[in-house]
Amino acid sequence: MTMDNEPTPRITGKQWASIALVAIALVFILQNLTYVRVEFFLFHTAAPLWLILLITLAAGYAIGRFSKRRN
Repeated sequence: MTMDNEPTPRITGKQWASIALVAIALVFILQNLTYVRVEFFLFHTAAPLWLILLITLAAGYAIGRFSKRRN
């Protein structure tokens, strides 16, 4: 027995934005699977391009987050 008065679950704008960002991230990863060589001072490695870009993004975010001036 079902009730006709029950509200149906709706997808919110934030949920749609999250779904879109995940889809974009998956396309980005699948298009950047080639391995690249990375040299940083004495550190040498090879890794997928998407991973290197993700690490760079995270480092930039952390630097920006922790270097903000506090009033």
